[in-house]
Order: sequence, then structure tokens, then C-alpha cells
Amino acid sequence: MKSLNKIIVLLALLSLAGPLAAKQFYRFKNSEGSLIIKDQVTNEMIVVGYDVLNEHGQMIKRVGPGKTLQELEQDRLKAIEKEEQEIAFKQKIRSDAELLRQFSSVGDIIRNRDAQLLGLEQRIKIQGSKSDLLRLQLEDQQRSAAIHERLGQRIPKVLQNDIKATQEQINNNTRSSSILEEEKVKVAKRFERDIVRYKELESLRLTAKKEQELNDGSRAVTYDCPNLEDCQRAWQLAQVYAKDNATGQIEIITNTLILTSKPQKDSDMALSFSRIPAPKNRNQIVLEVSCNDSEEGAELCKSDVVKAIRSNYLKFLKRRLG
Repeated sequence: MKSLNKIIVLLALLSLAGPLAAKQFYRFKNSEGSLIIKDQVTNEMIVVGYDVLNEHGQMIKRVGPGKTLQELEQDRLKAIEKEEQEIAFKQKIRSDAELLRQFSSVGDIIRNRDAQLLGLEQRIKIQGSKSDLLRLQLEDQQRSAAIHERLGQRIPKVLQNDIKATQEQINNNTRSSSILEEEKVKVAKRFERDIVRYKELESLRLTAKKEQELNDGSRAVTYDCPNLEDCQRAWQLAQVYAKDNATGQIEIITNTLILTSKPQKDSDMALSFSRIPAPKNRNQIVLEVSCNDSEEGAELCKSDVVKAIRSNYLKFLKRRLG
């Protein structure tokens, strides 16, 4: 009985081992276009692609061509380039953030630049003064040496060393002045780049702000009055426009302000008109639309309804004023 059980277990193991031990073959076309079958994968097959066959010659799957060494190298170089670009981008972001943190205006940058250049200029002048004193000192030392030579005396070793040390100090000061002059150029160029970049960032912020105002309905619409008569008529028409488009009632009317009731619900819209002085003794009428202080209210102010109220105001005035 035990022997029979052993035979059954052995047969079961062999039946399981059979599929696992099934041989696979690999078929591909060589450079001459001939079909080649091998029992293991080679580099040549990886490059051109190959078919996987079972022991009966049936295709199990198809493996596409792999990349050549040149293509792999190109991929590696592209990955390095991409990483370098990402690093440079992050560094630029940090640099821009630091620039905006340090300065509040272009004027601040210019004042900082002028202060640094003035400091360098003062150091250059100090170096120049030192050099002038050293030259006078050198002239005295050289005169003393000349006296010894006229008297037929050997120039004392101490005096020779002093002359040499003075000349060396003059040369060091000259090099220091040159370095400071180069630093002035570098500082000026660096601040010039900062000024240009700050203006670019200011422009980007202004553009973003305008886009945000345009999207959330907070951007004002301005009517430039051509004369006092038209301005008065436009002011009266502003009352009509507020009454027709605001969800609430007009609460305030003065010579300079028209204001509807504050939005209380997410569906409410308020309109306000301000009459303000403009250049050349003229006036402007400014329309602003506001919504409830909530997420739904903010979405309403971004909606086409509010955009239409804003964009149609000037058209309304043009149509009514003629």
C-alpha cells in the first residue's frame, strides 16, 4: 500500500514538472533576412526583435526590437539634460523668490546697487591714497639710495629691503584696485539683471492679477467722460443700469457714488458706480461688480452672467448716449 502511494505521488510530481520544464525557442530574422531559431536570447535578437516559440513551434508571444547602444546613450543624455533643466528651473524659482523677498520695488534695487557701488568706489579711493603715500615713501627711499651711490657707498641692505617692500606694497595695491574695479563692473551687471528680472516679474504679477480680476468679476470697467454734459447723462444711466442688473435695491445715490445692497445670498450681485476725477479736468465713471463672500459667490462672479454685465455696460452707454 505504501509503495502504491509513493508511485502515485511520483507520477503527480512528474506531471507537474512536465509543463515547467517545457522548452522554449526564439525565432528572429538576421541581417541577411533569414529566419533563425535559437534556444536562448542573444544580443542580436534583442536589437531586431524576436518571436517566442513553444516546443511544438507555436508562437507564444512577439517581443519588439530593443534599443541600440546608441539609442540607449541618447536616452541617457536626454535624461541628464532633463534633470539639469529641472535643477536650473528650481534654482530660478528660488532666485526669483529671493529677489522679491529682498526688494519691494525697482527703486529699492537701484538704491542698493548705488550703495554697493559707492562702497566699492570709496575702497578704491582708499587704495589710491595708500598708493600715493607709498609712492612718496618710495621716492624718499630711492633718493636715500641715490645719495649713497653718489658718495660711492654701498646701499644698506635694510634700505634695499625697504625699497623692495614698498614696491611690492604698491603692486599689491594696484592689483587690489583692479580687482575692485572688476567687482564694480560685476555688481553693476548683476543689478542690471536683477532690475530686468524684477520688471519681468512685476509684469507677470500684473498680468496674473488682471486675469484673476477678469475671471472673478472684480476688474473695474471705466467710462471716460468726454465732457461734463455726457458725464451727467452717463451718471443718470448708471442708476438705470444698476437697477436693471443688481439683485438688490439701490441704497446710496450721491453725486459721486451709486451703491446697491450688499450680497446676502450666493445668488446675489451688487453693483457700485464711482465718479472720480480724471486728467485734463475730466471725469471717469467706474463700475464694479461684487458677489457674496463664499465659494458659490466667487463662482458667480466668474460666470458668464457677471462677465456680460461688465462687458455690456459700455455698449449700453454708447447705445443710449448716441
